[in-house]
Amino acid sequence: MSGSKITIRDVARQAGVSVGTASRAMNEAPGVMEQTREAVQRAARELGYQPNAAARALRSRSSRLIGCLFSDLENPLYTRLFNSLQDRLADEGFVTLITASAGKLDREKQAISIFAERGMDAIVIAPGHQQDPEIVQLLEKFPAPIFVLDRDIPIQADRLVFDHFAAMDLAVGHLAKLGHRSILPVFSHQNTRPGLMRHAAFDAAMRGAGLTPGARVEPETPNTPVFREVQAALSCDDRPTAMIVQGTHVLPSTLNALANLRLRVPEDISLIAVGDSALAEEHVPPITALRLDRSALVEEITARVLARIRGQATEVSEKVLGYQLMERASCRRSIA
Repeated sequence: MSGSKITIRDVARQAGVSVGTASRAMNEAPGVMEQTREAVQRAARELGYQPNAAARALRSRSSRLIGCLFSDLENPLYTRLFNSLQDRLADEGFVTLITASAGKLDREKQAISIFAERGMDAIVIAPGHQQDPEIVQLLEKFPAPIFVLDRDIPIQADRLVFDHFAAMDLAVGHLAKLGHRSILPVFSHQNTRPGLMRHAAFDAAMRGAGLTPGARVEPETPNTPVFREVQAALSCDDRPTAMIVQGTHVLPSTLNALANLRLRVPEDISLIAVGDSALAEEHVPPITALRLDRSALVEEITARVLARIRGQATEVSEKVLGYQLMERASCRRSIA
């Protein structure tokens, strides 16, 4: 018989169970014994049964789709995270869809609305407009679980935030122990949690090390070129002896500026990247970096999202993920 002519009734008869039990087993509904579920699935395979995906989603109220809204896919963190997240969720039978807003408010509002219309089982979000009233309103009305990634959005939702203060303590402390007194930060100052927290954390870490924050380079976005700005900051007689640089496109732009000034890493200036990447690892010399544990990040998101979808979570969860300092050859003792 052709697979298109096989019905759930045929599967139930082959497995020796009721139609209702066969339907629940095929839809992975709770309350079905594992032995029965396996028998139904085996019968479906033997008969070549192909369930109607749309009808199954309607019956189970599940689309098997999870949406991701990130502010910027040029940020290596989000690209790597999505690749890992879609692999992990695929193992659980879900397809993960992604959209990037490039920091545009209208695009973020549209994405959230479409995710709701398409019946996503859950969404993972890191938008560029964390306090916008319309964004907040759309999320408050969103009909499925929401997981917020390192954003201060005033809604009741599970979230994971990064410990930017501890990260800056690690970076500044490492450079201070090497005798560096003047450290140039090069990272964006956007109105989202990472940008706001990172600058406040850097200033606090400097004061904690007995140092005075000085000049800084603040690209408009995490991917704005800083070639001219870095050159200007390092062209003075009392230039900084160390830098902490955002590990997006800001990092290669900074490295180009250093090369143009004929400043060597680490002989002339020490360098730490915020966020680890292939560039940081493969650069000559390799660049010391603040690294997030991507495996822990993916497992936390997956566990909370699946728990919400399956009705296994009741309390709102907020967890903090710290950075590791990956010490490499881009830092040395200051001779200034």
